[in-house]
Amino acid sequence: MKSGQMVLVLATLLAGCGGAGSSGGGNAQAPGAAATPDPMEAKIRALTPVQRRVAMFRAIYDADFTCQKIVSIADQPRDGGRPVWLVTCDDQGEYVITLQPGGTFTVSGVPQPKGGFRRAAPSAAPTN
Repeated sequence: MKSGQMVLVLATLLAGCGGAGSSGGGNAQAPGAAATPDPMEAKIRALTPVQRRVAMFRAIYDADFTCQKIVSIADQPRDGGRPVWLVTCDDQGEYVITLQPGGTFTVSGVPQPKGGFRRAAPSAAPTN
């Protein structure tokens, strides 16, 4: 089984999505305060569905997994306060993508073999 983690700095990806501007620099957070979401999470949630698919696709691709096309992105319960998404690809590969503090993703998943989805089955002699 292939497992991996990847770290992707989203600032570069999101910079082209038009979010530059002042966001009120007076939002300093006291140490230990956990009520305010990560600013990068707000940027990801503000993306269009197509932009969100691109961001998740890049996270999967950069983690060295395969995915031809994302067919669904579903919010999952938070993990230690961090946002989590379940991403399903057209080859039935499923990936859990977690946003880490600072705008990085970790990706873990159950990838499918290259060439498409195939269930493990005992090999049988061809029938004529």
